[in-house]
Amino acid sequence: MIRDIVHLNINVTDIDRSLAFYERLGFQTMHVFGDEPTDDPSQGMNFGGGHMRGAVITLGDHPRCWTKIELIQWVRPATEPQPARTTLHAGVSRIALRCKNLLSFYQELKADGIEFESEPNEIDIVGAKRFVLFRDPDGTLLELIEF
Repeated sequence: MIRDIVHLNINVTDIDRSLAFYERLGFQTMHVFGDEPTDDPSQGMNFGGGHMRGAVITLGDHPRCWTKIELIQWVRPATEPQPARTTLHAGVSRIALRCKNLLSFYQELKADGIEFESEPNEIDIVGAKRFVLFRDPDGTLLELIEF
């Protein structure tokens, strides 16, 4: 029986750029791997001898409740950028991140040069009161949502 999601994986084209981006959002780096050949887990994942660099990043205050994302940059063969995705494509469409004071955080991120899909939207759905969409450096659609 499945009990919960341990982490999700996002392939990135530049691990250092992506780490800086997600850390700006409030994620903390839990573990970095793949910088040394002996620290490359790709063999156990049956990926055919490639080489990866990656990091596990977390959000949350308690280890049993952390939200974890694994960022992976394929070095050999290199991660291939994807064409721009829309919310109509199959697969994961967006990742929603709960936040407090969305309007203030939105202004901070916008001042830092992060581009948003629109201005924050006011809603009243299942306790949510506003949301806004933006993309990470590789085009993964992210959502800030405030309840």
